[in-house]
Amino acid sequence: MKRNQIDSAYTWDLSSMFASQEAFNTCYQECESLVNALTKQKGHIADTKESFCDFFDQQEELSRKLNNLISYARMYTDVDPDEETAQQNLSKAYVLYQKTVVALNFVDLEVMKEKESIEKYLAEDACNAYRYPMQEIFRRMPHQLDEEKEAMMAQMQDILRVPESTYESFRLEFEPVMVDGKPVFLNGGNYHQFLLNPDEKVRKEAFEHYFQEYKRYQNVFLNLLSGHIKGKAFEARLRNFPSTLEASLFEDGVEKALFDLVVRMGNETYRPYAHEYFKLRKEILGLQQQHVYDIALPLVKSVDITYTVDDCFAILKKALAPLGEDYIAMLDVAREERWIDFMPHEKKRSGAYSAGTYDSKPFILTNFTGEYDSLSTLAHEFGHSMHSYYSHKHNRAMLAEYRIFVAEVASTVNELLLNDYLLKHSDNNDHKAYLLSNLLNQMIGTMYRQTMYATFEYQLYEAIEKGEALSSKDVCDLYEQLNKDYFGDSVIVDDLQRYGCYHVPHFYYNFYVYKYTLGMSVAISFAKKILNGEVDAYREFLTKGGSEAPLDELMHAGVDPRQTQVYEDAFGYFKEILDQFRSCVTHETSQKR
Repeated sequence: MKRNQIDSAYTWDLSSMFASQEAFNTCYQECESLVNALTKQKGHIADTKESFCDFFDQQEELSRKLNNLISYARMYTDVDPDEETAQQNLSKAYVLYQKTVVALNFVDLEVMKEKESIEKYLAEDACNAYRYPMQEIFRRMPHQLDEEKEAMMAQMQDILRVPESTYESFRLEFEPVMVDGKPVFLNGGNYHQFLLNPDEKVRKEAFEHYFQEYKRYQNVFLNLLSGHIKGKAFEARLRNFPSTLEASLFEDGVEKALFDLVVRMGNETYRPYAHEYFKLRKEILGLQQQHVYDIALPLVKSVDITYTVDDCFAILKKALAPLGEDYIAMLDVAREERWIDFMPHEKKRSGAYSAGTYDSKPFILTNFTGEYDSLSTLAHEFGHSMHSYYSHKHNRAMLAEYRIFVAEVASTVNELLLNDYLLKHSDNNDHKAYLLSNLLNQMIGTMYRQTMYATFEYQLYEAIEKGEALSSKDVCDLYEQLNKDYFGDSVIVDDLQRYGCYHVPHFYYNFYVYKYTLGMSVAISFAKKILNGEVDAYREFLTKGGSEAPLDELMHAGVDPRQTQVYEDAFGYFKEILDQFRSCVTHETSQKR
């Protein structure tokens, strides 16, 4: 299907951001003028309270306009990549962003230099909005470089991103897979579909053809990954951090003890539950041997559930009702104002996301097919969008953007509420088993797989930071052993699985993966409170944006991720779902007898 064949009601309306190319160009020119105006104030930011406020008001305005340019151009190209003007807009916006970073490189240094004067301004109520942003700059003082080095680091960012950008642009070509006697094209986008095929030969061939290419180019990927790590390690050392991990954690204002806690819970304390899950899979599927290419096989095959867009919205209004009438009323607003780009079509970006800016609607891109995943994805992305909506509504722009550290909480809460509603309102055992199976898959991938990834990432960084010379064999040996520990005795870790370490893009995101486990665990805590009628603290959390440290936002809402109880509850919930699922499939088996 082509985009022009889709009813406009199912496409997003980006014209609310820029009504014309002329409007985009005008905004671009305004950004250039603001950069010039801000640069001229170098050395005079803190001359007076008025100059201080004026500078950061202008910087806030620049940030808003620049985000509008980048987000608009990126979203436009995601649905229409052949539109040359949109591609030019995106390229121009990114170039302007990089120029802005370099041009305003002096700001943090000047703020630190003028700390005493600025703290006097911040004591006045008129400067209340600037307090947290300035505190964050002051917090970075021990890790700030001098002006010359900071300028150099700003200019080096494009160079340091070369491994990541090369990885993203590197396109492998895979041998086709024989399905029903015919060769079928294989790539990263459809690989998972082959793993759902009931024919073991298809699954095995897809697995082998896919990871054989990562084996073939293993030294290329090793160089990219180690290059990325060395770049991060270099920057961490330069900024006086003990390690790259601690440099990453510093950005979120958390200690290494939190990272260690999350990883320990998934990799040690509650790992037996994961092994129990994989053992149950093997039993249900009746496999004499369960290979890594078997673990995506659906455990419930007899349920055929489809939803229209209208069905999804009707269900979400009921499932999300505990969050309040004003919350679910925004579902209608989202449709009326065309926040959502629903339908898949030629050349549209795959997957789903929530995007937008302080000045725009919180747009959603999805590829709706009518399956359960479409409903679940819509709930997930709407959670992101509502988090953004309330954050923007309750804060000025400089305090509105929440950190990645808490970004997955609201989306996961929505999914959990959806699952709870569907389970409570289904009298079909197969349907319940299907829902429980999907939830188990999500939780195993988020709470267990990600902690395994985090351990791999940590050990790899540690070795490279110690100056150890690592071959691809060393890296793949580590990854293979961690996979064996993760899957346990019920899954055979096939030889090519060792090259899966080069397949995971998140290893270029610098200690991101543990946040998935943390986010899911926190979301489970919130969801339990919400279902018990304790909604106010969570709703307050949604309004915080970037006005507080992310850890403080969670703690003020009543959930402290540094406490083991959060993870005891989360992994305990996984065990509850596992037991419910076992009961469902056992009941179904006994009924058939």
